[in-house]
Amino acid sequence: MTLAPHTILVHGFTRSRYDMMLMSRRLQKLLPDTTTHIFGYRSRQLSIQEAANELAHFVADVTRGEQVSFVGHSLGGLIVRALDAMEAPPAPMHRLVTLGSPHQGSSMARFLSRWPPLRSIGGPVFQELGAPQLPTRTSAVQVGCIIGASGTRIGFFPPLKGDNDGLVSVEEAIFPACVSEIRIPVFHGFFPFSPTAARLTARFLERGSFA
Repeated sequence: MTLAPHTILVHGFTRSRYDMMLMSRRLQKLLPDTTTHIFGYRSRQLSIQEAANELAHFVADVTRGEQVSFVGHSLGGLIVRALDAMEAPPAPMHRLVTLGSPHQGSSMARFLSRWPPLRSIGGPVFQELGAPQLPTRTSAVQVGCIIGASGTRIGFFPPLKGDNDGLVSVEEAIFPACVSEIRIPVFHGFFPFSPTAARLTARFLERGSFA
């Protein structure tokens, strides 16, 4: 079992760094040998790559070149994957836990972005969420996926295709290159506040597996 000395939490679309504070405190208690940091960014003003560029500067500042792991809620997980795809990451990347990230693209985002007013409000990343242009495999970071699911065929939001967390379907949250995957009954927006998600995240960050 190995644990990176730093863990950075990245919030999701339209959220803020304050959403990750509870999970940060829980992870710090569960994993006292890592130091948690929260990265905040302007999710409605930046593209995925622009946010990844800002994250790179943040990583360089807080890690000083030491190994780092990540926790990404929704869009946050995609931003970390974009960071991993850079030719020269600012620090050695160890593990990433994604919380309901739409790795296969969000059908909800594709549907809503048809309306110009919503596209304007959502910013450049809104359409990217519908079909993220990211490598199908990660370069250095090990990925573990926590996926929200009701355990039924209709999910928490029946208009979405198949089981879902109310915003992202199970099918959309699957990342074939992840090394471990687990599904829990949690609504999409509640991931950062879920004690179960925090415990599972800590387990993967330490062990590289949810088992």
